[in-house]
Amino acid sequence: MTTPSGLRTMLSGLLGAALLLSTLAFAQKVEPTPENLSKGQAIYKKHCQMCHGVNGVGDGPAGKRLNPKPYNLTDKEKMAGETDEHLFKNITKGKGPMPAFQRKLKEPERWMVLHYVRTFSK
Repeated sequence: MTTPSGLRTMLSGLLGAALLLSTLAFAQKVEPTPENLSKGQAIYKKHCQMCHGVNGVGDGPAGKRLNPKPYNLTDKEKMAGETDEHLFKNITKGKGPMPAFQRKLKEPERWMVLHYVRTFSK
């Protein structure tokens, strides 16, 4: 049987581990420097443009066949309501018809494309 102090110690350790993991989840976040935005643009052209379109409106040739339609990355109000963490999760894990890019793009590359798509709504 676990004592109350033992239980507190165990819960404290679990909380610490959870905080460490959440910190590590975004440990490789890159800054939106001009160089990283340029790299993000190249990644976007290769992996995202076919659905989201050249300007991020969601009108790419492959996107026209999707239901629901690709996210309109130019919608200032919607994009302002999206946290970086939420967008990063969607890029990483995919959402709806959007595929996951966890295995296709390294974590810093996913941050680069995230920063680039943010430019569509500025």
